[in-house]
Amino acid sequence: MDKKIERVLEMRNDYRQLISTAGEPDWVETLSAIVIPTSTEYDMPARLYVPAQKENTLKPAILFIHGGGWVSGDLDTHDVLCRALANKFGAVVLAIDYRLAPEFPAPIGIEDSYAALQWLHQQAETLKIDRNAIAVTGDSAGATIAIVVNTLTRDRKGPPICAQWLMYPSASFDFDTPSFAVFGETNFPTTDIMKFVASCYLPEGMAINDPLVSPLYGNHHHLSPTLISVGDNDPLYDGCIQLGDFLNHAGVTTLVNVYKNAEHGFIQFFKDTTTHPVGMAGLKDGVTFLKHYLRP
Repeated sequence: MDKKIERVLEMRNDYRQLISTAGEPDWVETLSAIVIPTSTEYDMPARLYVPAQKENTLKPAILFIHGGGWVSGDLDTHDVLCRALANKFGAVVLAIDYRLAPEFPAPIGIEDSYAALQWLHQQAETLKIDRNAIAVTGDSAGATIAIVVNTLTRDRKGPPICAQWLMYPSASFDFDTPSFAVFGETNFPTTDIMKFVASCYLPEGMAINDPLVSPLYGNHHHLSPTLISVGDNDPLYDGCIQLGDFLNHAGVTTLVNVYKNAEHGFIQFFKDTTTHPVGMAGLKDGVTFLKHYLRP
């Protein structure tokens, strides 16, 4: 077996082993397994989380894009977080199983995610959601895809996104930062891991600073209001701060919430209060931000 594939399969298995540490999944009114067609004839597995709602009322919606370094993660790894988003926000949450690298390098997973946004907008009447109250969010690699999807919907003239919540995104593959210098050898995602997933995610010929994979170098004008959540013990911390600065400089309403002593993944594992004591605070802050712009 190819050594790269062997390591990726190990990462996928290790991530799934963490599912139990996310805690018991909360009850949600309706959970549906669905399939979303894409322009490349990929029938993308997805889940719809629908909280209890009154008849004849339209709900806001969230497109959720999971993390996992673009090479791992799935619908199960983030099930607890998606349930919490649906219940605490009162929004319909669409979680997607976009295609992963290295089998499917960039921009395939990005285009899968954009197709999901289009589907969500097209199915608004059937789903009883407000097509003018759709947000996109994700964690880590999923947050990176989320902001790129925001640029695509701007450049392609829709569908509209009301707000984006980026949980500790990878803003670029720049490792010459103070946070990587301090935490890059000890804290996840380490410099070694980031270099490896970059080798999987970037297809031959794509520059490492291409805005499709390094949104720090993209055009930030006219994007949706943004919340970036990051812990100060995360190797990605400085990239998140810089991304927030760039967005604000471009005139995008942007808030960067920094959580003291928090490490990567603290919101996903918010129920593990011993390891991630500020995870619940991060989740509540994100929901409050989304409610401000989507008003359920």
